[in-house]
Amino acid sequence: MRVEHDFLGDKDIPSDALYGIHAVRAVENFPDNTRFHAEWYRAVGLTKLACYLTYQSFKKATIESYSSNKIPFPLMDDKVVEALIAAAEEVSEGKHFEHFIVPAVQGGAGTSINMNVNEIIANLALIKIGEKPGSYNLCDPIEQSNIFQSTNDVIPTALRVATIQLLEKLERGNQYPP
Repeated sequence: MRVEHDFLGDKDIPSDALYGIHAVRAVENFPDNTRFHAEWYRAVGLTKLACYLTYQSFKKATIESYSSNKIPFPLMDDKVVEALIAAAEEVSEGKHFEHFIVPAVQGGAGTSINMNVNEIIANLALIKIGEKPGSYNLCDPIEQSNIFQSTNDVIPTALRVATIQLLEKLERGNQYPP
């Protein structure tokens, strides 16, 4: 087990879990077990992948525009950005869905489900850079995994992407497993 901490206190999390304390608290608060469609989960991964690629471009442009002057704000380490990109790619492929534990029916307006995905991506990124899940001082679900993102943008965007992808499959006559 590993111990994670939030403003409510400590919580034991299985050491190999890609989810974290925010997802566990959401499951405790919203005990419904209705799962999201896997296509939506993949679409969130794709949405977050676009955010990380955008961040990578932003970082490059920032470094170029400040040239020899000191940049007035911190930038993520390249290895963390690359690990986030690789982790989001895996989520967009539907991998690690078993760690997506927050139920579809919950009262968090998307915050809890977004945090669950942020934790999965942050912990996958940590593994990719040779660290253990929960080492959030190196890659935090809020500060890095959720960089320049809003739940109010990510969740509706992913819903639209998933809907488009499912409609395209329907149009082609392909069946898609639930």
